[in-house]
Amino acid sequence: MRVTILGGAGGMGRWFATFFKDNGAEVRIVDKSAKTEAIAEELGVQFMNTDISRLPDESQTERIVDTDVLLLSVPIDLTGALIERVGPEMRDGSLLMDITSVKKAPVELMSRFTNEGVELLGTHPLYGPSAKSMRGQTVIFVPLRKGPLYEWVYGMFERNGAKIEILTAEEHDEIMSVILGLPHFILIAFGVTLKELEFDIERSRKFMSPMYEILTDFVGRILHQDPRLYALMQTNFEMGRIHETFLGCAKRIQELVAAGDVDAVMAEMVAVKKHFGDTAQAMEDSDGVIEEKINRSCENHESARYK
Repeated sequence: MRVTILGGAGGMGRWFATFFKDNGAEVRIVDKSAKTEAIAEELGVQFMNTDISRLPDESQTERIVDTDVLLLSVPIDLTGALIERVGPEMRDGSLLMDITSVKKAPVELMSRFTNEGVELLGTHPLYGPSAKSMRGQTVIFVPLRKGPLYEWVYGMFERNGAKIEILTAEEHDEIMSVILGLPHFILIAFGVTLKELEFDIERSRKFMSPMYEILTDFVGRILHQDPRLYALMQTNFEMGRIHETFLGCAKRIQELVAAGDVDAVMAEMVAVKKHFGDTAQAMEDSDGVIEEKINRSCENHESARYK
């Protein structure tokens, strides 16, 4: 089975190149990076060095689509143009799939620009390139046209321990705009606020309980990664209503606090608790994360003492 990965020299491209190779596929990565050949050699896969953002010429396109599975691992703003270029050239019986965080636009374009004989699968792995394996990771599947290659991919992901969830593109984007888009927005705003306050983050860690250090770590986690990816997610999800709702709620709570209305703030929290559901389980689960953080900090402290 031959798998070609457009954007294969990027973080997730390399991750999936390794994954498919380890599962017996013949893998080729396609990328404009000057490091593409070196990365391919390191991974033990084939390569093609070309600037896919400028769209390959006809001969390059023919070489790219000479594959069983074509995986798009490129930024959201490049995905559509690449689908328009490679989609019509894909042969019947092959599979086109993407791993972008947004699904409605890519799925619609894949359907429009490919023949009926081409299998189509939108996917969204809910993890990054630092993941050690697929075991226990959630992967969203948005299948459009199923066939033997879809079953091959599904079986491979399942055997490797992925938690596969099937959604429509519309369901995916609606859910992800809240469970990804909103937390990212809050964490980015958290980081910007710390900057605007000129708050000394490193010094303050001495005074943080584990819970608040974990929260601060999540801000750092977002800031450590590709800012373009997170900016594209904010601007490609339909975030308008969500942003407005969040800012309206924050403003309402701010006004209650400014007025010193303790009862009203408490009432807001009680109402939200009822909507939230099993807060006891959330408490138990987060206690486990906090305990792990404490244990790791103690181990690091002890190790530092004896150096």
